[in-house]
Amino acid sequence: MLKVEMARDERMKSSIIEAARELFQQYGLSKTTMEDIARSIGKGKSSLYYYYPTKEDLFEAVMLNEKQGIFNETIEEIEKAQSAESKLRSFALAINKALKKRRLLFEIIRSEPNDELCLLRVFKQRYDTVELDMFRSIISYGIETGEFRQMDKEQLEHVTLISVSMLRGLRFNLIVQEQNDKDISKLINFSIDLLIRALK
Repeated sequence: MLKVEMARDERMKSSIIEAARELFQQYGLSKTTMEDIARSIGKGKSSLYYYYPTKEDLFEAVMLNEKQGIFNETIEEIEKAQSAESKLRSFALAINKALKKRRLLFEIIRSEPNDELCLLRVFKQRYDTVELDMFRSIISYGIETGEFRQMDKEQLEHVTLISVSMLRGLRFNLIVQEQNDKDISKLINFSIDLLIRALK
């Protein structure tokens, strides 16, 4: 009985998050109401408040769900690649593609700043660590296979932080400037080429 209730709760949360994501993307955070979201799934507001006490809690849930989607899509691409070099390229291109798909949600965070919500910080808290871990594991794999030069733990941490920061900065600029996919891919590939030369 408990499992059935838990499964029902998960389905309800999933439908709420999906409806909220679509409405947030279409109308923005400030113009979307809990009533709008409840109406879109054919429920009363009380159903939403049971799972998400505030609209900000719901937006946080949407963003964390999107974050998990970005990770899943990126990991899937990394696992298809065989060499460390191709894994790095897959990492950079897959994250960019996944973020671009969700650009409107990130625009909400940038365009509707609110010190109390701290939405960007909420998203970044868990995102940063996982992205660094993924990148570090690819570099470590390249060292193990002999594709990349040996380095100590401190050097590995420095390379990871500098490289991920560089790619984040590049992605941010490219997404904000709304360049076409061909130009974005070209610049990301060029950045990875430079990085690989340094790693070898």
